[in-house]
Parts: sequence; C-alpha cells; structure tokens
Amino acid sequence: MGPLLFIAHVHDVPKITTPKFADDMVALAIGTDVRQIEDNLQNATDQLVRWADKEGMELNAQKTKVMLFGDNVNKVNVKINDNILDCVASYKYLGVVLDSQMDFAMQVDYAAGKAKRAMVKVGTLIDGRKGIPIHIGIDLYKALVRPHLEYAIPVWASITDKQVDNLKNVQIECLKRVIGSKAHLSASAVEVITGILPFRFRKKTLL
Repeated sequence: MGPLLFIAHVHDVPKITTPKFADDMVALAIGTDVRQIEDNLQNATDQLVRWADKEGMELNAQKTKVMLFGDNVNKVNVKINDNILDCVASYKYLGVVLDSQMDFAMQVDYAAGKAKRAMVKVGTLIDGRKGIPIHIGIDLYKALVRPHLEYAIPVWASITDKQVDNLKNVQIECLKRVIGSKAHLSASAVEVITGILPFRFRKKTLL
C-alpha cells in the first residue's frame, strides 16, 4: 500500500484530497513504485498549496506528515514550499494510531492506556463500602472507561487474539476495581457479577 499524507487545519480542499473529516485531510496514493507514489502525493500537495494561497491561508509543514504503509525501508520526499515533510512510522489519525504494518499493536496499547487512566479517575469515587454503590460504579465503567477500549474498533478489529486478551485483561482489572474483588476472582466470575459481556464477544457485536 502507498503512504498517507496528513494535512491538518484546512477546509474545503481540492477533490484530489480524500477522505475529509472536519479539519483533518488525507491524500492517498497507492502503488508498487515508490517514486510514482511520491509524484502523486507531491501533486496533491501542490494543489493544496495553491488553494491555500488563493484563500489567504498557509499550510503548516511541521504539522503535516507522510506515512508509507507496508514498507520500512523507503521514504518519500514531499514538500510544502521547499520544506520537506516528516516521513513517520506511525500516526494518530481521528483518534486511531496507525502504524506502517497496520497490525494496530500501538492502537491496542493506546486504547488500554486511556482506559486505565480513565479508571483511575473513576476509582477516586470508590473506597470499599464507603464509596459509591457497585451498580453506579458499573455504569461509570460503561460510560467513561469502556468507550476507550472500543473506540473505532471496526477499523482495527483485525488485531490478534493476544491483543484481544490484553484488552480483556484491562476490562477485568477495571471491573475488579469497581466491585472491590479479591485478586484471585476469575474473569468469568467478574463478568457474571457485573453483567458485563466478555470483551471478545462485545467486540463482535460492534463489528
């Protein structure tokens, strides 16, 4: 697959740039010849530069990145006004971490980390029997923690079984905190007590 050129903070750009989401734009080139891909991306960039000049705006070369998928050796040189854009190995786009091999290992780590940090905040409301009731803790998990584990999961659903298990373990760890369970309580028991669908099954319902 070819690289993606990420161009931020522009609106209503030329048709050659797609997809378009809010103020994040992508120019995509696909091929087996790196130089041809480079030429196509440079052409897309030049069109954007001309459009920006016409609209009285300036593209920020420092915030614009190029990414080559499926190739860890070659790099493409694309410029904005003689400034060569950074060629990166990974990039977070619309909240999903993309990597050059598209195995989404980095996205799994990112999602797990965000869920754990959210659970820390929820955990401040839980203090054994003195804290919030368990059913409220479960509702807070569903509303504030689980969305981080599931965000845009149809995009990165091709993750390995091991990576699914990593996310499952994060869910169980968070739920144990909610119900104040002992460390030895099994994952199945935690899921039954909380009424939370196992992560593997939950993932399938979201696809």
